[in-house]
Amino acid sequence: MRNESRWLTGLVLAGCLWAGSAGATNAVVTTCTESGFNTALSTVDGSGGGTITFNCGTATIVFTSYKQISNAVTIDGGGKITLDGNNASALFQIFFSANVTLRNLSLKRGAYTGGVHTVENFGTLMLDRVTMSNNTAAGATTDGGAIAHTGTFLKVSASTFNGNSAGRNGAAIFATAPFTVVNSTFSANTATGGGGAISQNGSGFDSTVTYATIVGNTAAFGGGLDSDTSGGATATITVGKSILGANSGGNCSGLGASSGYNLSSDTFCGGSFNFNVANGDVQSATLTMGSLANNGGPTLTMLPAAGNPAINHIPLAQCAPNVDQRGGGRPSGAGCDSGAVEVGAVLDVIFYDGFD
Repeated sequence: MRNESRWLTGLVLAGCLWAGSAGATNAVVTTCTESGFNTALSTVDGSGGGTITFNCGTATIVFTSYKQISNAVTIDGGGKITLDGNNASALFQIFFSANVTLRNLSLKRGAYTGGVHTVENFGTLMLDRVTMSNNTAAGATTDGGAIAHTGTFLKVSASTFNGNSAGRNGAAIFATAPFTVVNSTFSANTATGGGGAISQNGSGFDSTVTYATIVGNTAAFGGGLDSDTSGGATATITVGKSILGANSGGNCSGLGASSGYNLSSDTFCGGSFNFNVANGDVQSATLTMGSLANNGGPTLTMLPAAGNPAINHIPLAQCAPNVDQRGGGRPSGAGCDSGAVEVGAVLDVIFYDGFD
């Protein structure tokens, strides 16, 4: 699985235009096929790193094999590109030496194949304005339907995970290493074991989830968040300013903590994640949500309905960061809203980049 043989050879230019700069080679994909993408990736990763963009309008590129990355590579779809595993192929294997950013992309129908997960990270991975939908990790002992993270670090910003599934733990994300999630939505993801949205297992590190909407996911336990303590694991997930609602199997399980201003539709986060009123947390809340929809911005989101106690729940002094998943400004009222979306926010033409 971790074979890092240099399969990316040569600076072949067919199917892409390229322009080099000091320390990087960039590529523009003009033939939006798997072959054209492979050529661009070979050019960029083979040179030591750079950025891949696309100039072919709105397009879906079907992968028949997963792509390995070993250097500093950014893949920016401009909000028009879908990478599709066709339920038969994984998408990316990211080596420990890599620092990869996936931006403005849709990644769908990736499948656990040949011992490789849909997106398998051994290095550093950042997702920025990415949608991951209907990716699978089938098999009774298989974790991580959309992302399996065992690497240096994972950051997820302004992204949506919907309809992903795992045969065991972590339908959207399974992690044995630290991660950060901010301004992101998890909906209708299903794990047979723990962590319908996110599952973590390990020791010697902690992870954070902030301004997340985690609604309608399913697992045997921890339908929202699961920080597994099996095998003596001690890593925690600290969650703040988030909505956890209607997750089958309970909203939280395992070893976690609260940084405040969370709302949960049940009481499972009280003991597991230390939700408490003094910290601005609310349990057994009625959290009426709109369906996953286009509410503006680059990804689908879920708006809290009128009367939802998440609206204006966060005091003004605690509002940072000052944008929501869509790029809308916080606050838009007397306080900021818990969850990924700020109701009534004015959306900027230039969308906030969570990595600046």
